[in-house]
Amino acid sequence: MSARILAVDDVSHNLDLMTYLLQACGHEVVGASTGAQALRLAGERRPDLIVLDVQLADMDGYEVLERLRADPDLAGVPVIAVTAYAMVGDRDHALATGFDGYLAKPIDPTSLADAVAAFLPEDRRGHPPRPTTEATEGPAWPPS
Repeated sequence: MSARILAVDDVSHNLDLMTYLLQACGHEVVGASTGAQALRLAGERRPDLIVLDVQLADMDGYEVLERLRADPDLAGVPVIAVTAYAMVGDRDHALATGFDGYLAKPIDPTSLADAVAAFLPEDRRGHPPRPTTEATEGPAWPPS
């Protein structure tokens, strides 16, 4: 069984990448590009986990997190901070303010899969993405 994950990022290619990677692990993913949209979708969809960009156009991820934690129905949902502003102390600050996990951009596929799995029950962790094994045209490697 897979998890329902809300991915939030206001940069479309970042949101597309997170969605692709999480779906490749077998999860059901819904995306949001604003804090307001994230709060609405979280209330409607009741995700098992939220991956939240810290820098959003309408409100920052800390404000979104504060509103999520204030909602009794969403307060226990694990939230992983994702940010391009990965300076010394940022991880500690994010965790101290209530985020459950922290990932720096650019997103590393393995780190994302591992972080998500760490906050989900074993039966909802999905599966790691598998490389394709389809043959491609061109010379065989290693050459004979």
